[in-house]
Amino acid sequence: MGTSMNDTSSAGAHSHVGAAVPVTAAPGVDGRGAVMLLRIVAALACLETLVQGLLAGLLLNGDVDSIDAHGFNAYVFEILVFLQVVAAVLLWRRNRWLRWPLMAAVGILVAAFVQTFLGLESSLAAHAALGVALCGMQTALVLRAFLLRAEKSVTAA
Repeated sequence: MGTSMNDTSSAGAHSHVGAAVPVTAAPGVDGRGAVMLLRIVAALACLETLVQGLLAGLLLNGDVDSIDAHGFNAYVFEILVFLQVVAAVLLWRRNRWLRWPLMAAVGILVAAFVQTFLGLESSLAAHAALGVALCGMQTALVLRAFLLRAEKSVTAA
């Protein structure tokens, strides 16, 4: 007569919270090398956000010497994010319909520059908040990059 909260069939009349949503396979993208490059650089940049958080925590705990490492690591992160943009451009050039990696990578790069500016200006509240946001944005990009299905190149070299 009724449906349970775990009923995921289409026979139920109502949609339930937590019901499974069918996922269709994402279309394959051209360029295994570009996909792999994006995945590697994005994963390394994601790890850098965690290192930045650790270094910031050390600084907040009173280890004033960690500020130099935190500053240096910020530039390492920016270089990785720039390389992430390059990888996203390479991927986009082969798959003009696939715009989200490029938009996300450019957005993260802009946010990283703003983050560095806020840190240099000692705007710590905004700097800390944007740092947490950058960690989340970078994690989301990595997760989505690993969901891309790379196919053999369809264009002749």
